[in-house]
Amino acid sequence: MTDEHMSDDDLDRMYMDTDQPLPDSIPHEEPYTPVFDPAVRTAVYVVCAIAGVILTVAAPVAIEAGAAKWVTILLSSLAGAIPTVAAAFGVAYNPNRKL
Repeated sequence: MTDEHMSDDDLDRMYMDTDQPLPDSIPHEEPYTPVFDPAVRTAVYVVCAIAGVILTVAAPVAIEAGAAKWVTILLSSLAGAIPTVAAAFGVAYNPNRKL
């Protein structure tokens, strides 16, 4: 059904949003509860941060040292994958987040 075949009443009902819930009437979700406890998340965050820095420095050093192409590609890929590992554990650095 297109707009040219719809009656004015149908168009009014289609575009009226008075039946939509107001923000205050929407049920609130449960507060965020992490899967892993804070000690595990902190350890993963620290390990991933250290590994990310080491791999980010190691890739250009490997290029300058004349390492094989596959070694530099591997180091660069691992440096990029480290944040994904941290994200899999639910680690996200956000100093403003309230639990």
